[in-house]
Amino acid sequence: MQRDLVERARRGDHDAFAVLAGATIGRLDAAARLILRDPDRAQDAVQETLVRCWRDLPTLRDIDRFDAWLNRLFLNACRDELRQR
Repeated sequence: MQRDLVERARRGDHDAFAVLAGATIGRLDAAARLILRDPDRAQDAVQETLVRCWRDLPTLRDIDRFDAWLNRLFLNACRDELRQR
């Protein structure tokens, strides 16, 4: 099912992306709060992750690697937040 959602989101399906984002936002937020220790910065990092995901999703080469790719985007967003501090 996730593979289908990723493929649809890659083609610009907003609803498919909303389902993907909804399935991961809680996990990303919890991890960001642990990493950044600031709820506002955590929300900023999660939002930036999802924006980058939507923007760059068409460039994802291997749909089966979506979770790993999303995690990399997330860690980069957290790193960016830490640098701004």
